[in-house]
Amino acid sequence: MTKAASVVQGALTRFLMERSKPLILTVFRQRQVLSVEGDPALYGIRNGDFGSVLELVRNLLVGVDAERLTVWPLVDIGNRRHTSILWVPDKPNDHIIVTDAEMCGEELTERQQAANELALANVEKSKTIRELKAVRDELQAKSAALNEIHKFQRRLIDTLSHDLRTPLTSISGYAALLEPHLAENPVTMRALSAIQRNATYLKNLAENLLHLAAADNGSAPLLAHPFALEQLAEDVESIIRPMADGKRLRLNVDWQSTVQKMPVFDDLRLRQILLNLVSNAVRYTREGKVDVELRYDGDQLTLRVTDTGIGIASEYQDTIFEPLNRGAQQGCEGAGLGLSIVKQLVEQMGGTIALQSAVGVGTRIQIVLPERAAALEPAAARAEPSLRVQSERVIIVDDDPDVAEMLVWSLHEIGYMPQLIHDPSVLLARVAAQPPGLIIIDVDLGVRSGLAVTQELRLRGYTGSIIVFSGANNTNTRQAAKAAGADAFLAKPLDMPKFLAWMKRLLPGA
Repeated sequence: MTKAASVVQGALTRFLMERSKPLILTVFRQRQVLSVEGDPALYGIRNGDFGSVLELVRNLLVGVDAERLTVWPLVDIGNRRHTSILWVPDKPNDHIIVTDAEMCGEELTERQQAANELALANVEKSKTIRELKAVRDELQAKSAALNEIHKFQRRLIDTLSHDLRTPLTSISGYAALLEPHLAENPVTMRALSAIQRNATYLKNLAENLLHLAAADNGSAPLLAHPFALEQLAEDVESIIRPMADGKRLRLNVDWQSTVQKMPVFDDLRLRQILLNLVSNAVRYTREGKVDVELRYDGDQLTLRVTDTGIGIASEYQDTIFEPLNRGAQQGCEGAGLGLSIVKQLVEQMGGTIALQSAVGVGTRIQIVLPERAAALEPAAARAEPSLRVQSERVIIVDDDPDVAEMLVWSLHEIGYMPQLIHDPSVLLARVAAQPPGLIIIDVDLGVRSGLAVTQELRLRGYTGSIIVFSGANNTNTRQAAKAAGADAFLAKPLDMPKFLAWMKRLLPGA
């Protein structure tokens, strides 16, 4: 290079340096500023905050070979400042040169700015798409996990409620059988009453769990049919009476109908509502009484439960019908499911529920249910099935020894000649050798389904009566039992007094 060229180059360099006012940043991996040459304040950078410039350069380098020198002639770095940015790769560190771009013409500025903004917009769009995909994948993973948890919860509720019902059949049944034999002994009668009270509580808990599982699966339709209001009142009183007597509470159950016709409702759901309300009232009443009123006027049914219990503080009354509310304001026990299920059933029936309560005074809950067009269930589906027992010989097939022996004992006492079979493979040969008048068989026999055994009995020509019973009290199981050839289906836990009264009427010659 000649001397003249060298002088010109030096002058030009000084001119351009003075004109462009460069800011030179030496950086480490595009993220950390190691040194600064120039005046950052000329570009609106205060207090050594180069974060926005570094972020801008990282975005501009997306899709660009960072190992090559790159120039962006016009870049808006904020505050309406247009600059030129030069990326100078160097090892081990790189350089960012920011210069004043005002020397460029207005048209070039607008065009270049538009191009850079488009490039940055594309970069931001790509980043947004990547982030959205990441969020989508995360949500899908969480949704799959929640579905698995949901399925597990349903299976758990089904299993718990089913497994509760089988031992409850033994507990309730043996308690009913023992009662007349212990009537003269006050001490043992108190113990028996405690067993009956807790069996009632567990039975309600099982029914509530089953309702939750059925409602969650969308398989809990209302099935209305005419029923006797007096019978509903008697059922509720007979079930709750041991609980009330055990706490020395006065229990009054009163019913009244101002019309001649029978009410048309889903009486099983009404029974569930009343049992939850009345058992709650007894549980949370230490002394005094519990009054239950049933009123029917031809258009609507009113249920009213009043107690002299601990009451509910005003701050808890808005949440008392929420699931898993355990009466925490008084530290009381309970699963916290009963009242929430009551509310669900009342809303499903199109009714209203009202609560009045005061701490230390008591609580009154009133439910009004309109009688409206509903899916009427044939009366025979809810009434005692019509059976004809041809002889006193009965075969009981159940792999649970407690339930089986309880049935043997109870049926023998009322005049039957029961035989017990635990292994269903023995049943077919026994029936072929000497057909009984009645077979009572459980659905869950462990090694084989009672429904399959029932079907095979029919295929082999057995014409006697078959009663199937199970802890799975749902429409699918009932329909499957009927399709297999059963004459009747009974749900666990059995109501032993009713069951034995029915069986007495079925005795040949009764």
